[in-house]
Amino acid sequence: MAHDVGMERSPGDAASPDPPATPGKRRSLGQLLRNPLLVHNLLYLIGIGGSGAGVLVAQSYGAHHLTTVGNGESTSVVAVLNLLYTTTFVVAAGAAREVALAQARGVPPEALWQGLRRGAWRIGLGLGAVMIPVDVALAFLLHLPDPSVLGLTVIAGPIAALGGSQRGYLQGSRDFRRLAVNFLLYGGTMVVLSVVLLRLGLGPAAVPLASVAGALGSAIYPRHRQAEQVAPPSRHLIDTAVVAGAATAPIFNNLDVVSARHVLTPYGAGLYSGLSVMGKILFFGTSSLSAVMYPRVAAAPTPAARRRLLLQTGAVLLSVDLVVVLGYALLARPLLGVVLGHAYESDAPLLVLFSVGVVGLTVVNLLVYFGMGSRDRLFAVVPAVGVPALLGWLFTSPPQVTDFVPRIASALLILAALEAALILPRALRGS
Repeated sequence: MAHDVGMERSPGDAASPDPPATPGKRRSLGQLLRNPLLVHNLLYLIGIGGSGAGVLVAQSYGAHHLTTVGNGESTSVVAVLNLLYTTTFVVAAGAAREVALAQARGVPPEALWQGLRRGAWRIGLGLGAVMIPVDVALAFLLHLPDPSVLGLTVIAGPIAALGGSQRGYLQGSRDFRRLAVNFLLYGGTMVVLSVVLLRLGLGPAAVPLASVAGALGSAIYPRHRQAEQVAPPSRHLIDTAVVAGAATAPIFNNLDVVSARHVLTPYGAGLYSGLSVMGKILFFGTSSLSAVMYPRVAAAPTPAARRRLLLQTGAVLLSVDLVVVLGYALLARPLLGVVLGHAYESDAPLLVLFSVGVVGLTVVNLLVYFGMGSRDRLFAVVPAVGVPALLGWLFTSPPQVTDFVPRIASALLILAALEAALILPRALRGS
């Protein structure tokens, strides 16, 4: 991947500067591996990939050790928790943008840490309080035999917000090494505790409990040194545009399971939960591209620099999307059988269709992060209108998986086309 010319650098970037371009001279492998964009993408991919693999292993272990109905219950509660973790992405997006802008102006990231943490506490405590009455409605929507497990959502709110301040701080300061460790801590904790709690006989509550414990670990790590001077907290840590953009993918990645649990039969919801876990590997496997691009776009000195970052990242994203979809087209049936069990092999044709829809989600994610970084608020129109419309369409789906999946796939592709129509002409006109 090409390096970002003329952009502000973090201390991490300065430690491994881009090699000077020499006309006619091919860059060596060593030079390529010192490219900060490539290194940061690899680190983020290791972190988010390891975290996602941990979630996949935990849910796969649960799928093999619970009944199909029990797995549907477990996955739906985890989906609710993951909806709360949307707060992590929203707070992280706001924090990363503030830190990247401050660093570009010569303000050390440490000066912002205390203000970010206080803002996260306020958001998290408010979210936890809101979840008390919301749990009553969720108990109805999810048809849970034991809705008391939803009490985890009350403590998950503050944890999610604190985790967002950690990840946003690390992302904005381009400390992708510790950010990778933060992600791995979540996934590793979830795997270990899922196995232990399932062995102890906690049933469908085991994986949700492990998820909250993992989120707590990533909210605590790492500790940061105190700055001599503390910058005042920004009044714009999050705004409506940041909420609309950063929440788009997390909301879809979890509310589809919640809506499936509500409209499908228990057996159908259990089958769809396995399909969903496998299909979303594509999204998590490419999320590093948007995450690494985002702070650079926020700190870019010119529209031309932002446009170059978008085109470079978009080309890589679409290439990876194509490879993964082709892989699923060839290997969907054996992959589902190995990862989730033979009961899920019948979902193989739907996995390919679902993954095509997820390609649309990866494009939406890239464009909304570009919009947030460049402060082009027009991007928020599609998430603000399209995502609620998508959710309403899912909750009114016929109770068959074969009807449910095509609705998702087609809607996500439409959202991607609309977002591209809004963002790309404005971005490409930049000079």
